[in-house]
Amino acid sequence: MDTECTILNEVAKQSSETFKVAVTSKNGKLVDQHFGQTTDFMIFEITGGDYKFLETRSTKKYCNGGNELNNGYHRRKEAIETISDCDALLSMKIGLGAQKKLGEFGIDCVEYCYTVERGLKYLQIMRSKKSEKN
Repeated sequence: MDTECTILNEVAKQSSETFKVAVTSKNGKLVDQHFGQTTDFMIFEITGGDYKFLETRSTKKYCNGGNELNNGYHRRKEAIETISDCDALLSMKIGLGAQKKLGEFGIDCVEYCYTVERGLKYLQIMRSKKSEKN
């Protein structure tokens, strides 16, 4: 196991927080989709150093490369409501407007582009550091 994975695993083991994460992924292996382009959110629950897949939730993509004037607002609202019970979002990319709206629901947005597994561990580290500051 490489050094980065060892560090991620040790930090994850130290945390006992339980939280729910929505992940944007085309194939379930990589965090490789833009929030506005996703049609499926993978939902995970993280407890300490462990995570488990809970379900896939479907929505309609709302971002059409800036051409989202009419249905874009309502579809974005639908996408946000689909994951409103989650504590965090792990996505390759997300616009500022969507980040602000998700923030109103208390959902932390993390842009990440690598494997889902490492992304979940990275998110654990970020949340751990955030709670240490508070």
